[in-house]
Amino acid sequence: MKTSKSNVIVYVKQPVYREQTSVIRDTISTLHGVIDAQTSQRTGNVISVDYDPRAINSRHILQCVSDRGFDVRLVGM
Repeated sequence: MKTSKSNVIVYVKQPVYREQTSVIRDTISTLHGVIDAQTSQRTGNVISVDYDPRAINSRHILQCVSDRGFDVRLVGM
């Protein structure tokens, strides 16, 4: 079965420490339908997320991070 793939950039508005970035990335990675989540090496507050839009949507990804107390925005889709 072929998986459809979409991408979104999650931008964390406040400064985050490397440990926090790892927690955010790992949390996103565990969501059903997320294929991959990678943190930008230049800046820790940008996370690229590949996901299957048939299993999860970008709003759910954003809400997952927001529920952990971070002020986040979607940058691109």
